[in-house]
Formats: sequence, C-alpha cells, structure tokens
Amino acid sequence: MDPLARLGRKDKWFLGGGKGALYAPPFPKHLLAPGFWDECYLADIRLPRLFTALFVGADGQPIRFESYHKGWRPDRLTIMHYSGDVVIRERRCVTEGNAWVTELELVTAVRPVHVFQWSLQDIRPRAYGTPWSAATDLAVTDDSMRVRFETAWPGELEPDRTAVEQEAIGASGARMLEPLPVFLEFGASHPRQSWTVNLAQRHDESPLYELSVLPEKFRDGRLPEEFKLWVGPQPSEGLAHVVQHYVLDDRRPLTLACGAGLSPETARRALEDAQEDGAIDRSGASWRTFFDEVPAFESSDPWLTSAYWYRWYGLRLNTVDMPDLPVNRGGGEGAQFSPFVTEGIGFFRNFVTYSAQAHLREVSWMHDPSLAMGILDNLGKVQREDGSFPGHNYSARPPRDFYHADFATGLWQLHALHPGTVGREHLQTMRHYADYFLRHRTLSKDPAGPTMYDVFDQNETGQEYMSRYQFANERADEWESFRVSGVDATVYAQMLFETLARFRAGGSPYAAFAEGALMGLAGLGFAEQDEFFCDRSPDGKRSPARPATGLYPLMLPSLERLMGQTECELRAVVEAWLLAETEFWLSKGFPATAKSDPTFRAEGEWKDRRLNCPWNGRSWPMANSHLVDAIANVARIDQWSSRSEAVEPFWVQDEESKSPVAWAGEALMKAIRLMFHDGDPMKPNSYEHYNPETGVPALYRGYDDYMHSWIVDLILRQAVGVRPGEDTVDPLPLDVDWIECRDIPHPRGRMHVRIERGAEAVVEIELI
Repeated sequence: MDPLARLGRKDKWFLGGGKGALYAPPFPKHLLAPGFWDECYLADIRLPRLFTALFVGADGQPIRFESYHKGWRPDRLTIMHYSGDVVIRERRCVTEGNAWVTELELVTAVRPVHVFQWSLQDIRPRAYGTPWSAATDLAVTDDSMRVRFETAWPGELEPDRTAVEQEAIGASGARMLEPLPVFLEFGASHPRQSWTVNLAQRHDESPLYELSVLPEKFRDGRLPEEFKLWVGPQPSEGLAHVVQHYVLDDRRPLTLACGAGLSPETARRALEDAQEDGAIDRSGASWRTFFDEVPAFESSDPWLTSAYWYRWYGLRLNTVDMPDLPVNRGGGEGAQFSPFVTEGIGFFRNFVTYSAQAHLREVSWMHDPSLAMGILDNLGKVQREDGSFPGHNYSARPPRDFYHADFATGLWQLHALHPGTVGREHLQTMRHYADYFLRHRTLSKDPAGPTMYDVFDQNETGQEYMSRYQFANERADEWESFRVSGVDATVYAQMLFETLARFRAGGSPYAAFAEGALMGLAGLGFAEQDEFFCDRSPDGKRSPARPATGLYPLMLPSLERLMGQTECELRAVVEAWLLAETEFWLSKGFPATAKSDPTFRAEGEWKDRRLNCPWNGRSWPMANSHLVDAIANVARIDQWSSRSEAVEPFWVQDEESKSPVAWAGEALMKAIRLMFHDGDPMKPNSYEHYNPETGVPALYRGYDDYMHSWIVDLILRQAVGVRPGEDTVDPLPLDVDWIECRDIPHPRGRMHVRIERGAEAVVEIELI
C-alpha cells in the first residue's frame, strides 16, 4: 500500500516538507492563482504574498486563465490552467529543504509564453506591532532576488486566547524586541530574461496582472531592470514589487521557487536544491522515506487505515526541524529549538506544551527516536526557574501561559520502545517539573497524604468555557483567576510522580507523592453517591460540574489501587457515565462536558454565542483520546472484565451483555470514525472539535490537521494491542476482518503483528 496514493483527494491543499516551511491557509482566497499568494510560514513566522506567476503572450497581452483543482496528496498539489489554446499544468510542493516550488508545464505545443514571478513585499519603518513585520533589505543577484524579511514582537503582550490573533501590547507599553530576520531567495530553473524592483503606494493585494507593474513596465519583451526601492518621501513605505521574467515553452517545465532560511546561505541552498529538475518527484520521495520510517499499518477497515496514515501526514506537516531557530527570543537564554511538532497551522504554529504531551506519545513509535527526544529537549530549554513550562513557546516573541499535561506516559513509552534514549537531563527536567507541583500547586502541607493539585485559570487545562470553571469563579469565562483542585491536574501529577519513581530502582520519594495523589482523588475528589471524580474548591466543596476530566482517573496505570480506596465498582462508574447515552455515549463522539450538564451545547455555543474553543459539549479529539484509554484500561482489569471467560466479540452481542472490552473496542472506533468528512473513509480530517451528535467538525475554524490528540498511539496500543517494550500484544476486539502492522519498534528489533477475525494474534519479533 502506498500511503501517498491513499491520502490523495481533491478537497485539500496543505503542503509542507517536514522541516519548517509550510503552505496551509485555512481559508485560501487565491488557491487557484499560481504559486503561493495566500499565507505561508517558516516555523512560526508568517510570510504573506510570497509569489505568484503572471502570464503574457507573444503579442504582449496578458493571458487570463480558468483554473481548477485537479488533485492533492501530501507531496504535491496539481492545478490546471486553461486559456484558449494555452493549457498549463501547475504542480506545487514544499520541499524538505524549506523551499516553496511551483512547476509550470506547457501541456499544449504552442508558442512560448512569458512568465513573471511576482512577489509583493511589505515595506514599512520599524514600529510597534503584534507583530511588526517588513522587508528590510533586497538584493539582485545574477540569477535571483534575495529579500531580508524581519519580524519583531513587543517584550510584553496581553495574550489573545481566542485563537484569532488579535493580541494587544501590554499596558506598560513594552519595548519591541530585536527582530528575527528570515531570508527569502527567489529564482527559477530557467535563465532569467529581465527583472524589475519598484516601490508603490499601498493598493489592493490580489494577484492580478492589473495590480502588478507589468502594464507599465513590460515593453518590447523586457522589463527595465531598474531598482527603485528606497525612493520617495522618507522613510520609505509601501509595497515592493519584486518581479523576475522567464520564458516557458513546450520543451521543459519551468520551476519557480522561493528558498527560505535564517541566514542568506541556508536560503540560497534551499533555492538551489529547488531549482534542480525533479523537485516535485523529490518531494514525493522524501514523503515516502518518512512513511517508511514508521510502523507499516494496514487493515480491512478503511477508517482505521486512513486515520493511521493521515495522522502521520499531519505530524510531518507540522514538524519544525531548524537547528538555528531561537527559543523564545528576547529572554536572553540563547538556546535553539530541537525538532518538535507544532500544535497545528496558523495561530497554533508554535511549541505548545499541552499538545506536546500527545506528540511525544505519537512520535515515540517512529524508528528514529530523534523527534521524540527533541520534544523532551525543548521542555528543558523552555523550563522556567520555578520548574513550570510555558504553554506557548516561539522563536521571536515572549513565551506565555501554562498548561497541565501528562508527559510521564510519553516519557516512559519512549524509554520502553527505545531504551537508552531518555537521558539524565530529561529526568532532571521532569523532577524539576514535579517539584513545581509540590511547591506551588497544592495547599497540602503533606503531599504524601491525601492531596489534589490546583488549577488557577481556565486556560491552564487547555479547556476553556465549561461549567467546571464557573464553579470556581462565576467570572472565570471573563478570564478572572481562581484556585480549584483539578481532577486532570491531579491525574497528570500522579502519573509524573509514579513514573519518576519507576526510573529509580532503589526507592524514590516520588512514590509517596504518587500515593498521596491517589488518596486525594479517592478521598477528596470522588463523589461516591454520583460515582464521579469532581474538582474541589479550597473550602472542601466538590464541583457539581460533569466534565470529561472527571473520568480521566480511569486511565491511571494504578487504577486498581485507586478504586480500592473507594466504595464503588469500576463497572458502575463506566456504565453510569461513559456508556450512558444521556451523558457521554453520544451518537458520533464523546462530549467534553456531559449531556446532562446544564451548560451542555453541542453546537459550540457558550451563553448562546458561538465560540472558537468551547468545551461545554463539543467532542474534542484530545478528550476522546483520554476517554478511549480510560475505558480500555478499565476493560483490561482482570477481576471484573471476564477476560478469563469466553467473551463474544462486541458485534454479535446485544447491548445488555456486552463485555467491557467490547465497549472499549467500540469506543475506539467511535473516536476514529468521528474524524472523517461525512463518514467518507477516504476523507479523514483532524479538527479542533466536533458536534458529538452530528459529527460535523468545526468547519468555521478552518484548522484542519490540528495535532491535539493521539491517534497513531491509540491505534497501535489499542487496535494492534502493542504493550510498548513487551513481547505480547493485547488488542481490543474490533469489528475488523484483519489488521497487520509491521516494523513496530521493539527493544530487540522490530515487532510484526497479524490479527485476523476469530484467531489469536500472530506476533513475530525480528532481531536487529
């Protein structure tokens, strides 16, 4: 099976090379215009109006095309352009070397066509902005144009947490930080015929012939080769027209490209690599190489197969691997980022610790652990003096916020799959983080006793706008602070303490703190009459809110010890909440807030207003990942799951007699099938949140390929049943004829697994 071919479709356009360059406008205005006129990114730096192509015939008249989207797959986008007897096929890609490439091929054998690579660069004096950005230098070489593009942010910001990028400068009027330069080198595969650089007053920015300088400057088959940039009343300000002229005929496709880097040398190398023939084919080869470096999965179930490979595509699309990219520039640390995965496109294109917990779990399954190790390295690089991690970390702007997250599971999984990769420095980072909770996140004077850990505002859990916060402060949704002992915060702290204890064979003080958190969840948070884990206020009141986080304790490895401290059975908790159609078992997905909660809204509304990131009823893949692991963990506890008895697969059982493992298998498939357009197995997606009753994603947000959950990890651990580092598998029962997964990392080499309906799983370990 070829993952590239499987992922091909006609309703996507995102392109990336897995290093830092990206083309992924959520709502492109100029998708059919040749080149890359809609926003692009290098790491977290936004680059508008990179370049387009304009066409002029031999008669000197512009050629106006009718265009259509022919097809997409991760390595390329194909657009067809028609104008009378002129037909041009355009193929776009973003290379592994950080270049944006468009290949233009004259399909019909007609007269040559003049092609102009046009970039429209912003020129403005340095000033306040969020951010301020502009082209600050431009040079013409023998075969290219080089632009220095700078971006600067204020040293203090009023953070925007609505994901619409409308941040304001702090009330203190903080100074602007030193700008970060990005170098852009524009060129082509053919000899340049002529060029021009002209500064213009601001005007409409559409990629149209009429708005360019061509109607005035292109005469007798040439541009004037004039450099008019720092001209007019000073300081210079406006839009710089950067134009290079080429000729396209039917003998050889013309490749237009822009290479990028944080130095002129890296930008030049990126362009030179893109100028060579075959850039599109090399893009395909680099994607296939990437897919060869992960476990090879296939199944008779098309949703499982598509979801698996689509998630790997999203992980590479959002990977940033630029060794010279600064960490939180302006803080004075002078560190550079190791490789990492961004939370998503646009606003989310930065190192976000809340989603890094998911990325660590996912990429630990790669054959090469470097990306997972890079995520751990970056946690150490961004860590504050008090041990906490900033929630959002950037290249050219200050870090901000804090998120509760579970790094322990990914840390231990990486250790199990790739022994020796978790180093002493990684453990020291995690100990410092654990100590932060002991010092700053609990009111208990004895964290070895019953203890819960605290949340200070609704942003910290990554789950805004839900009743659990209004319990703590009626104005929590107006971003007022509060203090409440959070179930999720306590679960994450418990797993961190317990994992640190596992790394110390001779005994560890963290073991006692892990036990204290368990006792806190059982004695302080668990409401036995409701069979639910509740947040708790400082005065001891339990929250009446019913968020999905109240079920997160069910995914704890030490769940049996936890429930042994309560009067309740696990089956009762699961059946009362997770499997109840009036609570969390809705038709399409699990809501982040129970349906019985008074604030529940499936449509994304909070207080009757549609919001960008509501958690009061939407189905979030991040919460779903937790809940699938929770029910699977519960189902595998021997003393009540009846695993020792003959259990019929769930698809032949009636609702009354379903076993817990059967429900767990169905929960996994519910979470997977949610993430497809109209249930089409060939149209996977990954949006922030979905309507749990209809399955419609947050289309109004446009943020597809949002890496805020673990999907590959669920499939490998639950569908294939891999126990990281062990020789046996324990797959959930699924309504699937067969599953095959090969080349799974194993401490002794590679594991291969074949599962067929009605038969025991076949496991082979290939020694390396």
